Amino acid sequence: MIKFLAFVRKEFIHIFRDPRTLVILFLMPIMLTMLFGFAITNDIKNARIAVFDSAKDSLSQGIIERLRVSEYFEVYEAANSIGEADDMLRRGEVKAVVVFPELLASRAAHDGSAQIKVLANASDPNETVNISGYIEAIAAQECAEKFGTMSDAPSITPIPNLLYNPQLKSAYNFVPGVMGLILFIICTLMTSVGIVREKEFGSMEVLLVSPVKPIYIIISKTVPYFVLSILIICVILVLAHFVLDVPIRGNLALLFGVSALYSLLALTLGVLVSTVSNTQHTAMFISAGFLMLPIVLLSGMVFPIENMPRILQVISDFVPAKWYISAIRDVMLKGGGFDLVKKDVLIMAVMTAACILASLLNFKKRMD
Repeated sequence: MIKFLAFVRKEFIHIFRDPRTLVILFLMPIMLTMLFGFAITNDIKNARIAVFDSAKDSLSQGIIERLRVSEYFEVYEAANSIGEADDMLRRGEVKAVVVFPELLASRAAHDGSAQIKVLANASDPNETVNISGYIEAIAAQECAEKFGTMSDAPSITPIPNLLYNPQLKSAYNFVPGVMGLILFIICTLMTSVGIVREKEFGSMEVLLVSPVKPIYIIISKTVPYFVLSILIICVILVLAHFVLDVPIRGNLALLFGVSALYSLLALTLGVLVSTVSNTQHTAMFISAGFLMLPIVLLSGMVFPIENMPRILQVISDFVPAKWYISAIRDVMLKGGGFDLVKKDVLIMAVMTAACILASLLNFKKRMD
């Protein structure tokens, strides 16, 4: 029994001496619990909307005021025309625009019902449906207060005008996210593990003492994955357009340019991971454990970022896939040009430069 306890004690000592094991045992469960608890939600909270009020009567003003104080919405500003409302949606400034027709209150009182329009960016079908449902509930509360109880009050029915995804196909939402995830796996995970494998086998040291400069050796290892990523982009776009019926409304060259920049960013991130990893296990743990999970949860690929707590929204700004997915949706679904995605492109370019600089500094430090 004493020998058995001694072996148990030895295993505890080994566990607590290994930082990676401690991270897996304690940090990963905490991180997963917090991420899944706060990030995985389809509830609407603080969704940014605008209003276009042609009625300007007590009913429309009452509904707008309820929208302002609601925890579900943040009223961005009032649009002066339908064209301005469309521009707000196209630029991504708001999720929806509530349009109140003229004589709203008198129609509701006389006919017992009235309609309001909801112009919505339907790139995310679930979010669009939830937004319309919340607006209908808020309008019903205002009618009940002005005209009587909920049972005999006039009904206000939101009529959704779904932009960019009128059929509410989920593929419109998931294809850009899948592109971001697949390119990350190919470029970051495979590059980092491939370079570290060379170090483990000892062939990297042989290459480093060759006449070729180390930077060219690293570049030569990333070029094949870059070429493969371009081919994969072609395959995904063909399948998305011809099989899943996802439209490509924007410039195809711009679409490939943004994807190529993101692939380069993912490659440099993979190289950076390889400079801080001594084993394939470590490289895979960093790439798959700490980098891939935020892409799935904090990039807007599945769950709206606006619904998350503020701290997670700030963290999501450092997730490269967030900017790539946003840019791809703007180009593919909205038909946007460079002016619409220039912020996303600039941020990805800065991230790429930062990863290159960090990789070179780490590589030089290890060589010294």
